[in-house]
Amino acid sequence: MKFSFSFPAIRGMQANREFYSVMCPLEVVSKLFNFYNNEIPEESRAQRILNEKRIPEIKDYIINNPNSYVFSSITASIDGEYAFEPYEKNQDLGVLNISMNSNLLVNDGQHRKAAIDEALKEEPRLKNQHISVVLFVDQGLIRSQQMFSDLNRHAINVSNSLSILYDHRDPMMQLVKEVLSANNRLFNLVEKSNNSIGKKSKKIFTLSSFHNATKKLVQDLDFENDLLIKSFVIEYWTYLFENFNEWKHIINGEVSAYSSRQTSLSTYGVCLEALGWIGNEICKSRIQDWKQKIYQVNDIDWSRTNSFWLHRFVQPDGSLRKSAYTVKMSYIGIKQQLGLSLSSEEMKAEEKLRKEQYHG
Repeated sequence: MKFSFSFPAIRGMQANREFYSVMCPLEVVSKLFNFYNNEIPEESRAQRILNEKRIPEIKDYIINNPNSYVFSSITASIDGEYAFEPYEKNQDLGVLNISMNSNLLVNDGQHRKAAIDEALKEEPRLKNQHISVVLFVDQGLIRSQQMFSDLNRHAINVSNSLSILYDHRDPMMQLVKEVLSANNRLFNLVEKSNNSIGKKSKKIFTLSSFHNATKKLVQDLDFENDLLIKSFVIEYWTYLFENFNEWKHIINGEVSAYSSRQTSLSTYGVCLEALGWIGNEICKSRIQDWKQKIYQVNDIDWSRTNSFWLHRFVQPDGSLRKSAYTVKMSYIGIKQQLGLSLSSEEMKAEEKLRKEQYHG
């Protein structure tokens, strides 16, 4: 090879084929590695279509966390001439020389690569940061497609709940964990690993649902800088879990969470989010007797057969639907039953729903 790129590398074996692991400066990754054009038909490339919407999010993650961002390896194939020169003392450590005429095609990690390109435009200082790249020898389209399939076949997305539990950076997620830590019984009733709750589980809500509800509670409130708001959030959820009879029956073991969900709406994410929104209204309106107000949730008929919930949360066929609309209409419904006044927009939405209930 007359002209080549040289990388310090580790040689390994997988499925009786050589591969190489190298450390690449981000600037090198940006300049040397390519991925398939979106305009090429699926059957003629070995990668998914690049989702442009994902790139700004990953780019911002790099730029906003310069001292703590972390990336897994990019996997790529060498399409062209290469030579590995081992060191004398260890035959699997050496220098990987790749011809400048070769193509380095990304098999897995194209969104990371594209985000790195964008991040370098905004922060050129990142160019000397590194990412590990695993390099295989290109053996044609069929092999590359099989590699992509194999690399992603057993990949499982992390549940939202577990992602929240392990996130120590986002202030909103930190607040949720503070709320849970302040109440041991509440902490033990929240499913922290999965996005759904099993039939035999003693948990009432998922961490993901509780996170969404707490976001509703602090919407447009400066919870990061105002300790009084943070204290209210903790007190509000603690009071509800200690005084809402529908939840207390489950906490005390008088009824299982699963059997409660068969007849009651109180243990669904829609209800939890709506109650979070009620807390937001209480905080913004500075309602002093809020505990007396919120205690009235015990006077509400939460049964799934209650016609009050028809078109609000329960569909005409008896099924339940979670959407921004059902959360909003459940919030408006609860707000009315607690004796809190509705805005003109909320009154219009309620009037429209009542007509739907009347006609169907």
